[in-house]
Amino acid sequence: MALDGIVVSHIVSELSQALVGGRIDKIYQPEKDELLISVRNQKDSYKLFLTAQSNYPRIHLTTRVKNTSNTPPMFCMLLRKHLSSGKILNVSQPGYERIVQIDIEAMNELGDRENKRLIIEMMGRHSNIILTKADGTIIDSIKHISAMQSSMRELLPGRAYFYPNNQTKQNPKDLVKDSFIQHLNTLEMPLFKALYTTYQGFSPMISHALCLQARIQDETLCNLLSPEDIEKLYYVMRDFMNGVQARAYVPTLFLDETDHAVDFYSFPLALSFPKGESYNSLSELLEFFYFDQSTRSVVSQKTSDIKKLLLNFIDRNVRKKAIQEKAIETSEDAEIYKIYGELLTAYSFQVPAGAKTFETANYYSENYEMIEIPLNANLSAIENAQKYFKHYNKAKRTLIAAHDQLEHINEELEYLHSVLVSLDFLQTQADIDGLRLELVEMGYLKKRKAAKGKPPKNAMPYMQFESSAGETIYVGKNNYQNDELTMKFAKITDLWLHIKDGPGSHVIIKLNPGEAPSDVTLIEAAMLAAYFSKAKQSSNVAIDYTYRKNVKKVPNAKPGMVIYTNFKTVYVTPDEKLIKQLEK
Repeated sequence: MALDGIVVSHIVSELSQALVGGRIDKIYQPEKDELLISVRNQKDSYKLFLTAQSNYPRIHLTTRVKNTSNTPPMFCMLLRKHLSSGKILNVSQPGYERIVQIDIEAMNELGDRENKRLIIEMMGRHSNIILTKADGTIIDSIKHISAMQSSMRELLPGRAYFYPNNQTKQNPKDLVKDSFIQHLNTLEMPLFKALYTTYQGFSPMISHALCLQARIQDETLCNLLSPEDIEKLYYVMRDFMNGVQARAYVPTLFLDETDHAVDFYSFPLALSFPKGESYNSLSELLEFFYFDQSTRSVVSQKTSDIKKLLLNFIDRNVRKKAIQEKAIETSEDAEIYKIYGELLTAYSFQVPAGAKTFETANYYSENYEMIEIPLNANLSAIENAQKYFKHYNKAKRTLIAAHDQLEHINEELEYLHSVLVSLDFLQTQADIDGLRLELVEMGYLKKRKAAKGKPPKNAMPYMQFESSAGETIYVGKNNYQNDELTMKFAKITDLWLHIKDGPGSHVIIKLNPGEAPSDVTLIEAAMLAAYFSKAKQSSNVAIDYTYRKNVKKVPNAKPGMVIYTNFKTVYVTPDEKLIKQLEK
């Protein structure tokens, strides 16, 4: 992760320009470790997003994050009490630490103006969001850290706030040539490591980049560097810090050969990334880079029990399927019992009493080969024939039942796989609740106790996209949504798309009667059908499409299961970057 102190200084610069002088309008807490703060500054409105999530802690302006909580938690209520209508006085960063401080002037209960400070610490699993008084007394924090958890630093209401131990790192803006050279000469460690362990705000990524720019092997031990190399590195670092202090930022996203985002920084860096793409603002870049990863991480945590349940049911059905297939294989071999019975009935007069076998010509065979029939010596020929007919009839009943069971198991496996795929498409708590409700009604989950408060609003539950040609495309997130989208929301003149022979979302292109979609819309909708399916990472994915009037719901079929006719097939490769651009 490249969210080091230098990048944080860039964030602080952006937030200062946008928010200082503005007033806090609304405060939400979408998740247990997230805040969404609405700020009005003159004629402009901004949404500030803060998260202390251990995997992706960050702060930036947002256009995509929405409030998904219908009942504000205690920390959110406390912030509303202390910060509502407050004026943002300053946004700062201590040194080049991964800490952002927002100073706010707000009214207390008595109507007096008081200064408060909202602090976000972005330090992996130690990340936190803290509200303090002007004198540094902690009012509360989004995560409470007691003496039991940390003997060095408590984060509890009433305690004094102080910065985490920075291990006496130096501020790189105070770089002095002589002390820089002297310090490096004393270290017996790789050069890149010496940089990020010595200077505030430096990450391994920028350390590697500075070494590369100075044309020095980053693994070289510091005490083995020549004076010329150390001096060259000093000037590279000095120029870099001059750019930081001049705020000459160029937010850059680094891409791999397949155009997937792999990292970012506040400047273009001399690193071995195949491609770099600049952005207008760091907030825009951070939102693009982190939003889907962060959303998937939160959803994954909340649906881990569902995923485990689905995998257990899938495993159970796979084992049941193997049993039924074995029963079918065994029962199909039972045709020989019928032949034994027919031959024994026809030649019963030739079978000696007490015989253990009987050999005769098999008139059911084209070449009349000889066949040996095992016998129970204690039974007559007719009794042995009746026994074989009984075995045959039992096997025939087993075969019919096994085929019925196999059809039911395959249908259930198809449904379970479709639900498993849909876990990747969930974005909000309402989506997760909808999927839980579906699994409860299908009998896979026990009904939970209803939560207090109003149910979350979800007036338009489907994902909505706009093609490059300006046409609207809808995508279902789960099987219930797929049913509703296709069978209720869509008109018979709309175009319906779905991955061929696999689990995935239903996709609808809205059309007027007699209208056909443009070629570009058809291809982009097919990409959506491929992306929101099991074949998300595949190429040349087969997508079937037909008009909605040709799609039928089979009576008593599981949610999302339909049949369709008069379809055509198009082959596409999903393009994640394009799909993000189409999202409305």
